[in-house]
Amino acid sequence: MRLITQMYFPGDPLLATDPVYNSVPDEAARRRLISDYDAGLSEAEYALGYRFDIVLRGRAATPMER
Repeated sequence: MRLITQMYFPGDPLLATDPVYNSVPDEAARRRLISDYDAGLSEAEYALGYRFDIVLRGRAATPMER
């Protein structure tokens, strides 16, 4: 297995047409490919901060390519 390293941003209007995102059959697993906005990581007037954790095992594991 290889880890899918694609990360998506919340509200992306192109998710419905993305082949990698849509190749994950489970909706809950697809949601784990979307980063979370994190105000603590943002820098005012410079950059928005997002958190994206890769989980290797367990129920919340990041989807793997098979």
